[in-house]
Amino acid sequence: MTEEKKYSYWINSAFYSMLQRLTVMVFGIASFMVLSRTLTQGQRGVWDLFLMITANIELFRQALVRNAYVKFLNSSPDPEIPSIRSAALALNTVITLVIILALGIFTVPFCEFLHAPELIPVVYIFIVGIFILIPFSHFEWTQSAYTDFRGIFWAYMIRQSSWFIMMIIHLLIFGEITLTQLSMYYTLGIVVGTIASFQFVKKYLSKGFIVSMVWIKNLWNFGRIIFGSSLSTFLFRNADQLLIPRMLNTAVLAVYTTSLRIINILDLPSLVISEIMFPKSARVAAFGSESHLKYLYEKSVGSVLSLLLPACAIILIFPQLFIIILAGKQYLGAVVILRVMLVNSLFSAFLKQFATVMDSSGRARINFRLISAMAILCTILCWIFLRSLHNPIGAAYALILTHAFGFCISQFFLYKYFKVNFLNTFKYALAFYPEMIRIIKDKTQSTWRTIF
Repeated sequence: MTEEKKYSYWINSAFYSMLQRLTVMVFGIASFMVLSRTLTQGQRGVWDLFLMITANIELFRQALVRNAYVKFLNSSPDPEIPSIRSAALALNTVITLVIILALGIFTVPFCEFLHAPELIPVVYIFIVGIFILIPFSHFEWTQSAYTDFRGIFWAYMIRQSSWFIMMIIHLLIFGEITLTQLSMYYTLGIVVGTIASFQFVKKYLSKGFIVSMVWIKNLWNFGRIIFGSSLSTFLFRNADQLLIPRMLNTAVLAVYTTSLRIINILDLPSLVISEIMFPKSARVAAFGSESHLKYLYEKSVGSVLSLLLPACAIILIFPQLFIIILAGKQYLGAVVILRVMLVNSLFSAFLKQFATVMDSSGRARINFRLISAMAILCTILCWIFLRSLHNPIGAAYALILTHAFGFCISQFFLYKYFKVNFLNTFKYALAFYPEMIRIIKDKTQSTWRTIF
């Protein structure tokens, strides 16, 4: 196998997946820059809480359906495929309706706990968007199962751009915008994105709907374990954002989430590689060997580190520049927090791929237990540091200690089951640069020969 073929899966799959993630990131940054200069810090803190809620709603639904759907679609015989698709759609619908019911019951007490009453109408408006997410997510997961990321890219491009354009037009006409209006435009973006996504996914969809309780049960049994991990992930990722407005205020949260926005940009390579790696590792787990999973883990983390390490170095040197460009001088209080949080990006590169390997190889319980332990530890540490320091930097310290704990435990299990050596990831990271330069050079020369 030539080197070009060896890396073709990663390059071709990563292209549209990276574009899709970049689309979300670019419009997320653009809207963040606009709203940081349009809303008060308190209002922006409330909007950040809303985005946290919406992101985790999608996380829960993905955990219960997506991973199981992708895994079984890639490891089951062709005659079972229509039943699997139908079971995934049915489970997706039921879970979404349960989430809507839960929001109707718990939104008010939840917002009161956060001292953010302005959040209540924003969430209620978005309930319509949650219902529209049923077809949107089913279309996305189906394309992901077939590693066809082109349609996913265009769906997210249209979804993100449409709501952003509506927001900009509103600001140009009226000069200001309310949080409820932002929620309305955000919901309309999902509707437009769903219509666009259908044009790409319809070739994969079954014409009939086959109700198979066997497959619904199979998907549920697999998904509920990952859902447990997602609940813990929710607490782990958001303990800081939930406790800061409770113990401090939403304006302080706005400063803290400014640093998180930059960290989320650094997480982009990990997210892309995880998305590409899951269907690949599911096939390897079903038909390959553990040595192949070892290679996939080390290679994927190495690819992430090759991009992450130089980016972290640049941000570490010029944090003020990034914050001023992103949010403005009024958010320079996030500089110290940002420098501390850079360490977490490096740990996340290892932990995200650990979760992918464990879930796809049928060891989701291990990932669940680790994430649960990290969630408990993070919550306790956040409470202790925020209460003692009265400063959001305490939450950053809590995250570093939690990530370090998770890294050590995850590497123990990776070595136990797959003989993974995390030092190999740095070897692959260094090898990434000359390999990509050579492949790009060969591609360029081949293109020129074809033209001339």
